[in-house]
Amino acid sequence: MEETTPAAPPQPPAENPFWATLRQPRIVLILLGAWNIVAAVAEFFTDADVSSASGGFYFAWEGIPLAVLYFYCARDPRRYYRVFWLAMVQLAAAIGANVYHWGAGDLSLGSIVIPIGVAGGLALLVFLHLFEPREPEEATPLPSPGAV
Repeated sequence: MEETTPAAPPQPPAENPFWATLRQPRIVLILLGAWNIVAAVAEFFTDADVSSASGGFYFAWEGIPLAVLYFYCARDPRRYYRVFWLAMVQLAAAIGANVYHWGAGDLSLGSIVIPIGVAGGLALLVFLHLFEPREPEEATPLPSPGAV
């Protein structure tokens, strides 16, 4: 009789190193912080014409404290895991606000493409991070009462 060896469990396909790096929680938080700074700084360079490509950045000063928060949380993303929920709310609000102002005629389609595109991409990264399967964290054993 021939012996058959059990089949090895299927290996997941090799992940693209660029996407693997981009999806790391610390990188996502740094990208969120950087995008908020770009949005706040872009307001200084936005001319009075809200139909310009940077018109969707008007009133982006709220990004400064959010950038500080994202950079702070990037130090330990596992500890500050809930900041990703805040990021999802912020990005959804940014997309919604730009769509609203486009629909109201305040902004042209060309002025909201960049803010919506980047916010959508970041929201996808945050969404993937929030809902990817995780291994349960191991609980740190408590020291015994007699241990010093």
